[in-house]
Amino acid sequence: MKKESIKKICLSAVMAALYVGLDFLAVSVSAPFGGSMKLSVSGLPVIIISAFFGPIWGALTGFVGAFLGQLITYGLAPTTLLWVLPAVARGIVFGLLFKAFKQSLKSHILCVKTIISALVVTAINTIVLWLDSLIYSYPAAVLGIALINRVIAAVITSVVFALILPPILKAIKKIIK
Repeated sequence: MKKESIKKICLSAVMAALYVGLDFLAVSVSAPFGGSMKLSVSGLPVIIISAFFGPIWGALTGFVGAFLGQLITYGLAPTTLLWVLPAVARGIVFGLLFKAFKQSLKSHILCVKTIISALVVTAINTIVLWLDSLIYSYPAAVLGIALINRVIAAVITSVVFALILPPILKAIKKIIK
């Protein structure tokens, strides 16, 4: 194997493990429209890999991290792969946007990229929640409120990501080279 491939595999594995750890640190807070919303920075490692190595590596990192997190938390279930899809989508969408915006690290451009990818993740997550409700026969009536709360959480975490990404990416870039 080439040295470059080994670096990609190792960093992606570390970020997938970090995804799992950060997902366990997610915080649920009361939402303005009732219920609660989950604030998590577990998507950050997927975004980092997508920025460095592109959408495919970001998707693979998201898949491994989310799959391991699902196995640890819920075990293997009929919907396990469905719940992995949002992390895969984050890797693909952010990776493509990062390339499309010429790998810009300007805060406002990063904010746009992270918000768009987070909204895609939120949409997929909501669809998966609905499918899960059909499979396991629980009421999906709360999806409207859940969607509003998820969008708010997505925007909040996206802004945080956009602010902390530039120094993180610069530091990792030094380590990789």
